[in-house]
Amino acid sequence: MQQPLVGTVLQKAWIREDRDANWILPVNESIPSGQQVALPGQLVERLLRAADGIFGMSACPCRTAFQCANHPREIGCLHIGPAVRQIPNEVGRLMSLDESLDHLERGLSSGLIPTILYNPSEAEIFQVDKRRMLSICFCCECCCDVRLLLRRGPERYWDLYNHRLPGLEMAVGAGCTLCGDCIAACYGGERIIRLGAERAEISNRCIGCGRCVSACPEKAISIDLQPETEWQAALFRKIAARVQFSTEC
Repeated sequence: MQQPLVGTVLQKAWIREDRDANWILPVNESIPSGQQVALPGQLVERLLRAADGIFGMSACPCRTAFQCANHPREIGCLHIGPAVRQIPNEVGRLMSLDESLDHLERGLSSGLIPTILYNPSEAEIFQVDKRRMLSICFCCECCCDVRLLLRRGPERYWDLYNHRLPGLEMAVGAGCTLCGDCIAACYGGERIIRLGAERAEISNRCIGCGRCVSACPEKAISIDLQPETEWQAALFRKIAARVQFSTEC
């Protein structure tokens, strides 16, 4: 996806305007209609506090492969669930809650977006029970194909597969100086944020990842997660079906 000319051809071949962007299909299994939702740090922290077992990768394979110069390569995925105790120590280590929260904070501070994944292939590589492990990936725009597609892929990809978490609100205050740093930081760029007459304007296509909040030098952008919503409760029930929690979540 990142290669000149070739990347554009691959995008058109893999994500056509007349079909869904599904590249790997399960056999003899129902195929749900899913959504990608950026999860704020507060929700990831809640998951970590409740998870039975946390394993931190020693490095991100994507940033290592592409020799990323924009984000720390040592901030790798976090895997949660009972199965992580069987992951080989060669690729990382078991973490305490405090260590995992520090890992999360360093990822967020670097502008990385935590994304929860149910990825059976990783569990198979580690030779652990895929039904008892979830991954929290810290994606960067420069090395992750999924993130690259948010900014450079077709409009249809953004609208179908990226949605804001219900109960999450974005606001731009009077301190905005129209510097444009938020647009540069946003995964969707000018698709999502534009400069208005008095301040930056965030459209309803925003997925609420929070990169603009960190990028604003005037701290004029705020992100607010409303108290419990039915969607959040449903999210944690769904995750609990795959990962055993050590406390009530």
